[in-house]
Amino acid sequence: MEDNVSKIKDRLDVVDVISGYLKVQKAGMNFKARCPFHNEKTPSFVISPERQVWHCFGCSAGGDMFTFIQQIEGVEFPEALRVLASKAGIELESFNPAVKDDKIKLYETCEASTRFFEKQFNSNTGKLALEYLKNRGVTEETIREFRLGFAPNDWNALGTFLKNCGYSENEIVEAGLAIKRSDGSGIYDRFRSRITFPVFDLNGQVVGFTGRIFESDDKEAAKYINTPQTRIYDKGRILYGLNKAKMDIKQADLCVLVEGNMDALMSYQAGVKNVVASSGTALTPNHLTLLHRYTANLGFCFDTDKAGAMATRRGIGLALSRDFNIKVIEINDKECKDPADLIQKNKESWSMAVNQAKPVLEFYFNKAKAGFDPNSTDSKKSVISILAPFLKRLTSQVEKAHWLTQLAFFLRAKEEAIEADINTAKDDLEMYDRESVLTKVSISEEVKKGVAVSDPLNETLLSLVMKNPILFKDELKKIDMGLLDSETAKAVAGLMDADFTSLGHLLKEFREKEQSYKLEFAYIDSQEKWKDKKDEELRIEFVNCLNKLEERYLRVKLEKIGFEIGSLADKEKKIVLAGEANKILNRIGEIQRLNI
Repeated sequence: MEDNVSKIKDRLDVVDVISGYLKVQKAGMNFKARCPFHNEKTPSFVISPERQVWHCFGCSAGGDMFTFIQQIEGVEFPEALRVLASKAGIELESFNPAVKDDKIKLYETCEASTRFFEKQFNSNTGKLALEYLKNRGVTEETIREFRLGFAPNDWNALGTFLKNCGYSENEIVEAGLAIKRSDGSGIYDRFRSRITFPVFDLNGQVVGFTGRIFESDDKEAAKYINTPQTRIYDKGRILYGLNKAKMDIKQADLCVLVEGNMDALMSYQAGVKNVVASSGTALTPNHLTLLHRYTANLGFCFDTDKAGAMATRRGIGLALSRDFNIKVIEINDKECKDPADLIQKNKESWSMAVNQAKPVLEFYFNKAKAGFDPNSTDSKKSVISILAPFLKRLTSQVEKAHWLTQLAFFLRAKEEAIEADINTAKDDLEMYDRESVLTKVSISEEVKKGVAVSDPLNETLLSLVMKNPILFKDELKKIDMGLLDSETAKAVAGLMDADFTSLGHLLKEFREKEQSYKLEFAYIDSQEKWKDKKDEELRIEFVNCLNKLEERYLRVKLEKIGFEIGSLADKEKKIVLAGEANKILNRIGEIQRLNI
C-alpha cells in the first residue's frame, strides 16, 4: 500500500491534481484558489508545491492530494487511491482474494449486478421494460450512460448469477441485493420485476439500486424500493446523479434538487445537467453538507402532489438553517406532476422553469395570495402563518423591511402589527433549526473529546502563535485543550515540547512531525495577517481569541440547556438547569467585559 502511495506521489503534483477541480493562481512560492468546501469571495485555499500539501485558512480543511480527493469526491482512502492511481497511470497491486477488503467485495458485487440487470433488457419482459422507458422519453444513450437495467420476475435469478460469479450468499445479502429467508433455507432476490437505476458514489462506483415496479403480479408491492443501508450505501449521504452533475453544479453555481431518479436523468438528458435527486427520501443535513462543496444556491423542484409540497417545505427549512440561497422551480402545467413529465412533454419548458425560478419568499408569498380574502381576518392570519417562518430567518434587515412593506400594503395593516404577529407565529420550520443547533452542540462536545472539527477560530489562534512562537511559549501551557479541535490541539501540544531556540529550528523540527503542514501554513498565514502587529498587540489578539473560543463553547452549551428545559416536565430539574444557565450567562458577561 505504502509503495503505491509513494509511486503516485512521485508521478503526480498536488497543484496539478487540485487544478483539475479548481481554478488556481500563483501566489509567490505557493498557489491560491477559492475553497470548494465553503463559500468565499477571497481565495483562502493555499497549495504548497514544496510540501505537496494544501490548506484553507477559511474553513481549516487541509492535507495532501489523497485528502483532497477524499473530501472533494466524498470517498474513503481506498477509492481516493484508485482515482489517483488512474491519473498517474499506475496499476494497483492485486489483492489476494482470501484477504480482499470487504468493501471492495461489496463494490464488485454491485458492479456485477449492474451488468446482469443491463443484459436483461434482451429478455422478453426486459424488452417491454425498455420500450416503456423509450415511451417515457428516455433515449438509448441515456439508458446506457446511467446504466439502467431490468430485474426479472424471478426469486433467484440475480442470486444464482452472483453465486456462479463466486460471491457468497452473505456477500450478496450484505450488498443489499438479497434477503435471507426466515426459515434459514437460503436467500431470495430483493429486486424482482423492476426497472433498475444504479446509484453511484462520487467516484462513479455503483453502491446500490432504486427499483421501479414493472408488470408485477403483486398488487401490494411498493412502486419504488431502494437498497437498504449497507457499508457502502448510506441513503442519507448519497444523492442520485451527483457523480455526473458535480462539475456542472460548480459551473452553474446552482444545484437543481428533484425528487425522483427519472426526474434527474431526464433533466440531464434535456441539457439541465446541474441536477440531483433525493431518490424519494428526505433531504438530510449530510446531503446539504455535501452540496455545499459545490454551491450555496439551491433550486427546489419536488413533485407537485401534497407529499412533494411537504418535502419541499421541509427541505427549504433545513437548507435555510445552513445558509443556502434558495429558489423554487414551479411546474405550472397541470398535466405534469413532476419534472420528468414536463420534459417528456416539452423539454424547453423545463429549461424555462429553471431559469424563471422564484426566490423562496416570493414563491410562498404568491401561494399565500391565492384565494386571499382582504375582508377576512382569518385569511390575513393565514398569510402571516405561511410566510412567518421564512421571514424570521432573513439575515438582511433591508430584505426584511422590503417584505414587511409588501405585506403591510397587501394586508392593509401597519408594519408594526405585522412584525409583532410574525414574531409570535407558530414556526413549523423550528425543528430543522433545532437540528442545526443540536449538530453544533454535538460538534462542541466532540471538541471537548478531542475529535477533529474544522474551525477558523482555531486557525487564528495557531497563526498568532506562529507569528512569534517564542513570545507565546509560556502562554501555550495555559490553553484549555478542550476548546480546540483535535488537529490544533496536537499542534499546540507539539509546540510545547519543541526546540524554541529559533523559528528556523522550530520549523525544521516540525517537518518531521505529523502536524508539520498545519504549522507551516499557520506560519504562512501569520506573515500576512499579523505583519504590522507589535508583540503587545499580538498578546491582546491572543487573549481575545481564547475568550471567543470559550464564549462560543458556553453559548452552545447554553442552547443545549435551553432545549433540555423546554422538553422537561420535572420542575425541580428545570430549576437546577436554570441555575446552570444563569452561571453560564454570568461567565459570558465576564468574558465580554474582559475583551479588549
